Amino acid sequence: MIMLCFFLFCPKEALEGARGGLILWFTQLLPVLLPFCILSYIVLASKLFPSAGGAKKKAGKISGLEWYIILCGFLFGFPIGSKLAADSCHEGQISRKNAVILSCFTNNLSPVFVTTALREQLQLPTGALPYVLLYGIPFAAGVIWLFMAGEPVSLQKKSASRFRLNMQIIDAGIMNGFETLIRICGYVMMFSIISQMIGLLPVGNELTKIILTGCLEVTNGIGLLAKANLSLSIKYLLALVFLSWNGLSGFCQTASLLKRERLPLMYYLKTKLVFAALTGTIAAILFFR
Repeated sequence: MIMLCFFLFCPKEALEGARGGLILWFTQLLPVLLPFCILSYIVLASKLFPSAGGAKKKAGKISGLEWYIILCGFLFGFPIGSKLAADSCHEGQISRKNAVILSCFTNNLSPVFVTTALREQLQLPTGALPYVLLYGIPFAAGVIWLFMAGEPVSLQKKSASRFRLNMQIIDAGIMNGFETLIRICGYVMMFSIISQMIGLLPVGNELTKIILTGCLEVTNGIGLLAKANLSLSIKYLLALVFLSWNGLSGFCQTASLLKRERLPLMYYLKTKLVFAALTGTIAAILFFR
């Protein structure tokens, strides 16, 4: 109702927010994520990685498919990690417990996005520190969790899977990719409108609006941070927290991808908040010591 009133009484600002969200989706998310969504579905559906059947996975061992999900999640960016984990769980190729773990620590923004935000938008020196904080913390925690897990993939014995690839799988991969990206488009546009609403609020100072916007949607938060008259240390600290948390918009997008398997969203939310808090705390200690 608040958003409807916003469109009625502030149509220009509302349309700007909607247009900004669509442009962001079309120019940055669609060309980057769509090919990987399609290809990842084809890889999973073609049974390129054999499942472990009903055998209990030994502690200290990570399967080839799980390493594939980790690699794609860290290289190709949000929300590929969570999508691959949910799809693999749906196909019975990884356990539900491992899918929860993978969806939490592989769902990060891509290194390309991080580099663009820090170096080009914020004009900040990159170096190794931001990548160690943004990727090192979740990677270390996630790999330890996977090594400790020893869940069976399925309660029933499965026959050995064979590699298969046909036009039906490719067609289904294309449709699955577009369905995923259309869903993401709706959330990006909605939160872009909400960010526009926050910018018009007559309360709080500039820093308050930046924090609220960055916690809701990371791209708009980085954009406001780039224009703000703040010290480099404050910008660096806030940027790392925004990039680690990935915004409430990122959480809602992930929730839409995980709901089919009913993976616990609160566990994902708590994990992302802990990672963001650790990133911010370590960054604050290093920047303000």
